[in-house]
Amino acid sequence: MRPLVSVLLPVYNGETYVRDAIESVLAQDYPNYEFIIVENASTDRTAEIIADYSDDRHIKVIHNEKTLPRLDNFAKAFAAAAVSSSWYKFIGDDDRLLPGCLREMVLAGEQHDNIGLVCSQYYNGDELVKGALPEDATVIRGAEILRKMLVDPEARSTIFSPTSVLICPDVYREMGGFRTDLLHADAELFYRILNKYDLAYVHKPLTCIGYHSSSGQAESTASGFTFTEAYLIRYHNLKFYGNVKLNWFEVEKIKYNLVNDSAGFMLGRMAKGDFKTAFGHLASIPLSALSHLPLSLIYFISLAVKKLIRREPIRLLTKERSGRGR
Repeated sequence: MRPLVSVLLPVYNGETYVRDAIESVLAQDYPNYEFIIVENASTDRTAEIIADYSDDRHIKVIHNEKTLPRLDNFAKAFAAAAVSSSWYKFIGDDDRLLPGCLREMVLAGEQHDNIGLVCSQYYNGDELVKGALPEDATVIRGAEILRKMLVDPEARSTIFSPTSVLICPDVYREMGGFRTDLLHADAELFYRILNKYDLAYVHKPLTCIGYHSSSGQAESTASGFTFTEAYLIRYHNLKFYGNVKLNWFEVEKIKYNLVNDSAGFMLGRMAKGDFKTAFGHLASIPLSALSHLPLSLIYFISLAVKKLIRREPIRLLTKERSGRGR
């Protein structure tokens, strides 16, 4: 018998995308899975669409009587998984699992006992994201990739959202699961897991992650929560990453990268006339990191000047890849 996988779909008002998400799970060639859908008292046609699949033997639907906060609904989906489950596989209503996703990820995850997360290449919209691992690396020590993700912004693309990850249930429970007070609770949890457990990686795209103007990530980026919570995940939580050895220069580089993201966000909001959000975010920058702000502002000013000279459009705010608040 192959290991049981619990596929978890918490959904609220997902009528536009949820059918494609469900179909992508049902099309998997991996036989031993349960598919738990937690419908969060949607006000659109989501419940009607889900009802079309009520006869499928894999599917279990939970209907909430009232709408729960987003992360509470996530936690409810994970809590509903079978005790005998060997792996958790999350999917958002605007995401899709590509053919072979479950089979390939389980195969990678079963390589040895210390694997806490399995990840793969993925599509972020139409963009193929390959991550930051060499092609011959199928298992990497968690603390090693965590160190890269902390210091190098490009390495954070290795793990973007829970849809691109397979999670070991024992590890999930040991770490206390997702925090319900953070929009980016997924990234916060994954960083803590990597401090102790290894990462298995599949060098082919196995998921497609949605990103649109009404998504949780888009809202989080526009409001600044993406950047505020990054300080918790990549700086304040350094004290929890005991297996990651960082020197003084690397810690300062982490702070500079965080402040650089903040400066880009604040300048972007000011360019749109939203000074309240911009200056409100300034208060979230730790005092120990503020010394990097002048250098960061000089960087953006020089970047803008170069673009003006080349007559290129100036874009300060881009999609953050440290994790999504869905």
